[in-house]
Amino acid sequence: AAAAAAAAAAGPVPDPGSSVLIERSAAVVWVCVPPQRVDAVAMYGASLLTIPPGVDGKASLEEVKRRVAGADGPAPNSAEANVPYLRSDHFLVRFLIARQWNVDKACVMLKDHYRWLADSKMTALLQDSFPEEEVIKRYYPQAYHGLDKKGRPVYIERPGAIDMRRLLQGTTSERLIEYVSASCETQIRRRLPGASLTRGEVVDKSLNIVDLDGLGFQMVTHNTARRVLKEVVAVFQNHYPECAGRTIIINAPRVFSIAWSFVKPMLDEKTVAKISIFGADKVAYSEALLELVDADQLPALFGGKCLCDGQDKLSCMRSAKGPWADPEVQHILDTVPLEQIMTPEGCRALHEKLQRDSKGKNGEAESSQEVPAPSEGVEEASVLEGSLAKEVAEKESEEAAVDAPTVVADEDGDGEEARDIAVGLPEMPSSSRGNRGIPSAELQRAEMEATLLNEEYRQHEEVHMSTLTEWVNEFNTLTIEIGRLIIERAQGYYDSRSLWQQAVQEYAQKRDELDQTILRLGESVKDLSKAETAFSAPSPDSPGWLSDEAWAVLAPLPEESASCEEEVVAPMRKLAEGDPRLLRTLRLSALGDVVASLQWRRDMGKVELEAKSRELDESRRRFEQEDESHTACNWNCSVKRAAPFYEKRRMHETKVDAQLSVLHSLERRLQQARSAVAALEIKEGLHKGTPTVLTRSRSRQSDEMSLQSFEIKGGEPAQDEFRDEFMSCCGSDVGEDRSP
Repeated sequence: AAAAAAAAAAGPVPDPGSSVLIERSAAVVWVCVPPQRVDAVAMYGASLLTIPPGVDGKASLEEVKRRVAGADGPAPNSAEANVPYLRSDHFLVRFLIARQWNVDKACVMLKDHYRWLADSKMTALLQDSFPEEEVIKRYYPQAYHGLDKKGRPVYIERPGAIDMRRLLQGTTSERLIEYVSASCETQIRRRLPGASLTRGEVVDKSLNIVDLDGLGFQMVTHNTARRVLKEVVAVFQNHYPECAGRTIIINAPRVFSIAWSFVKPMLDEKTVAKISIFGADKVAYSEALLELVDADQLPALFGGKCLCDGQDKLSCMRSAKGPWADPEVQHILDTVPLEQIMTPEGCRALHEKLQRDSKGKNGEAESSQEVPAPSEGVEEASVLEGSLAKEVAEKESEEAAVDAPTVVADEDGDGEEARDIAVGLPEMPSSSRGNRGIPSAELQRAEMEATLLNEEYRQHEEVHMSTLTEWVNEFNTLTIEIGRLIIERAQGYYDSRSLWQQAVQEYAQKRDELDQTILRLGESVKDLSKAETAFSAPSPDSPGWLSDEAWAVLAPLPEESASCEEEVVAPMRKLAEGDPRLLRTLRLSALGDVVASLQWRRDMGKVELEAKSRELDESRRRFEQEDESHTACNWNCSVKRAAPFYEKRRMHETKVDAQLSVLHSLERRLQQARSAVAALEIKEGLHKGTPTVLTRSRSRQSDEMSLQSFEIKGGEPAQDEFRDEFMSCCGSDVGEDRSP
């Protein structure tokens, strides 16, 4: 009755054959479209809910199409003008949504995007083989790996494993930006269409996993890294809007606060609302990821079952797993226009064709099957009308639940309760034991230990956050005193010096390890020679004879070593009982195995030492090259002027890394304590289920964090940060004071 009253208030339904209207009022959405436009409505049913009340979405889209066909579109005869998809409904609506369906703002954004594609020579970049890709992937690990449960490509990035100093020795920041930009465009033109063909419906977003394991102070305070990060965020925000689905950040250390405080002001609210963040509890974040990704698609590194090479957990970061790597899918992407694939009818028909081909039922289907046009009449429009009405009803239901927990819903319809958990690792939730019994003394002790560890963690975390805040303030002060551009100019010198010092230490460490191995090998060879002489001695009176006790000391059997598995050595022990000769044979064989193992370690150590030697020579050469470029500098040299900044940074890095080490140790102990409590509660019948399930639930509640707790006041980028108007080391900067 309410729906009928609302419909009457909205007025008569327009004639579907004569006019087109997609208009959202406060309560009602009429969807009436002619057959040739049904695809756009079907594709954007949920997106239409983003249209502000009273805005004619269809008219807005048509106006944008008209304007991008003219002055606001790609330059005539340009490479971009020859890509029809760049002016398709699917493409344009993303920019309309990004600008809240404001036609003028969307057209400005589109015009800038077309200009950016031309200026960045995107067509050439897509053909670029990027010879430095091996270096980029080695020091900046990232990959697209499979699909999530909604058919979205899974993008994995590991900022914690980035080595910015070595990365910039193998490429430049400009090439790195080009590489990321080309990857984004490939996502639009290949991966998302490939996922759509596999799914049978339009897929236009990705699931992003960001692994911060290993993230340290050196990375989050690297000036060139800040520049690259700012430009990458600008590329995502300005040129690829509405392409990100969920983002799950895992293994987040508190030092991430410096990076997050810098990035967040550059993100829009919708993007931030799609981000969830977890600490280092693998049980917790694995559960969250497995809710979104099937285990066979999720790398074992993050709690899934996928090992692309069957052994190495990092192999998934080097593989090409996804429908876009399928030759049949690639053939369709190469032969069927993108603007036809990225429609509901197009990807559905092509998906069905792929299924028929995979089953060997080619029939009369042609390899160049034409995408069928939508069916005639208003029957499909009425179906869409009902579907969209259902979506609006669901939207109204959400809006009515004003007292319910906050819900963050992305464009794909994900509904996740927004958890705003306190800073760090909160206390374990109290058990709802009811009348099931009184906890034992053992359980009470376990709970007390977990509580005390939690409090100790909180105290250390507060000190750690205070140190990070202190650095942010000092960074801002030093930047004002020295000059941002001066600090960035000197980055290369201090990076190369740091890498050389690190290479010296690593070479010395590897040299010591090899020397120790050679020393042990020499001793083992002598022992083996002594054992062989004793084994050949026929009687106790013979030279070299050893007693059983001396044999045990000289050549202990594997079962006499704590590292040996009992099931492996038990048969050996039983076999040798009562046979001294056989026992000595086993001891001699074991000693020979030790010698062979040490010989292998020596040979591998020599190979590794040679590699470290080459790395040392290269790092020294690069530092000498940087140093030489500054030898003729005057008092205005950026290296000399920036020295206080980098010395302060080094001191803070030592302090922060020591604090992180303590926090990581406490975190592991706290996770073990919580697991022990969960196991005891199950054992004593205070909770139903299994220890694994209860531990996972507790970990999820305890380890999911609030992004707000990672914000540091003053950590946002400055308005003039990373200007381009700088010259040589001792040159003059625009607007910068050069007085002594």
